[in-house]
Amino acid sequence: MRLTILHTNDIHGRQERIAQIATLVRAEKEQADHPVLYLDAGDVEESTNPLSNVTKGAAMHRLLSLTTCDAATVGNACWLRYGPGVLEEHARFSSYPQLLANLAPVVGPVPSVMLGEVGVFGLTDPFRGMFSGTDWGFEPLDEIEVAKSLSRELREEGATFVILLSHLGLSTPRARWDDRRIAVELQDDVDLIIGAHSHDLLPEGELIGRVLVVQAGSFGDHIGRVEVDGAELRATVAAVDDDVPLYPAVAEEASQIEAEVSELLAEVIGHVDAAIDAEWIAETLRLRMGADAGVFGEGLTVGVVPAGAVTRGALWEASETGANPGVTSMTGTQLRAVVERGNDRAFMAETPGPLRGRQRGRLVLTGIDLEAIEPERTYVVAGSDWELDSYGGYTDEAWDLSIRYDFPVIIREAIEDRLAGSPAAGD
Repeated sequence: MRLTILHTNDIHGRQERIAQIATLVRAEKEQADHPVLYLDAGDVEESTNPLSNVTKGAAMHRLLSLTTCDAATVGNACWLRYGPGVLEEHARFSSYPQLLANLAPVVGPVPSVMLGEVGVFGLTDPFRGMFSGTDWGFEPLDEIEVAKSLSRELREEGATFVILLSHLGLSTPRARWDDRRIAVELQDDVDLIIGAHSHDLLPEGELIGRVLVVQAGSFGDHIGRVEVDGAELRATVAAVDDDVPLYPAVAEEASQIEAEVSELLAEVIGHVDAAIDAEWIAETLRLRMGADAGVFGEGLTVGVVPAGAVTRGALWEASETGANPGVTSMTGTQLRAVVERGNDRAFMAETPGPLRGRQRGRLVLTGIDLEAIEPERTYVVAGSDWELDSYGGYTDEAWDLSIRYDFPVIIREAIEDRLAGSPAAGD
């Protein structure tokens, strides 16, 4: 079998890159004298992209469809924030099948697909250790059992080449499985693992036993290529140069989406007497969750909404985050540690990956003054997963906090709820 497989991963809302990828993929398919597949390994969505933000990721699948993508696995950028309901919407707007085999039941994605003689199935990081008290509406399935079962089914359907389109990450110690570990278990099942999630650039792939593992970095800056010639596989990656022409239909579709959402964004959703800033949001979370204290990091916002009439567009522009409101109990000693850490100068200047290059900024505390915190007292504290879960860096994993999340509500929706319930929300 002669086959070319082009692949991307973790594009994260880079619209121009999608337009350039469309140009490159379409040209490759038109010029080749053998089958060419283009597969994406997930997380094309991104909250810092306005169109993706407003549509909860659906816009990105409309754009990616113009690349002639043949299949994409479901990443974590949307269901982890907005709930599994968005997956049905994403599938509806995709010209390609969305693959997801290890979370069930879900509506929209399918476990696998046959593309000629090539069988493809998708696995994603189920985040078993995160939001453990949250009712997602589905259950994670055992990745190995699913992979072996689907590989066997695809072979029985006539697949001579089987691909795992993975959003597990190349090496993720906190997870049960990642690409390196799962490759060891699937030596007799799959031929190729196209990976994502960890944003690794593997120039020639990584051979684990007989299974080739590939990944093409992130943000659409590279396209991966795997040439299949009989039993021989050769992996390369190529940079997407800035001078690659943009495929015009991508910009045209983006303009169409902008027109569709402009009326929604222009709507006045409330009035405030004081600016909606980090302190206002921290207090919103405290009130919503019935907590003693509210905490919120400035880095989750990209600005403030001034006093007066608040349009949905102004709010969505200032609060792009997909973080979920949450609440937990902690001692006064722990609460003080969180606030002091969050206002340490060096810590505030950090630019962690989830903030997409923004600094953390201050950590705001409402409901109680720092000086009034009693060390031995237990406080109910509201925030988002960024401030409460240890991945954000404010709390310690060793504290083993039990956090309840208001899932799938995101911060912006919590703000809208407060505006709807109190026209003079700045009081």
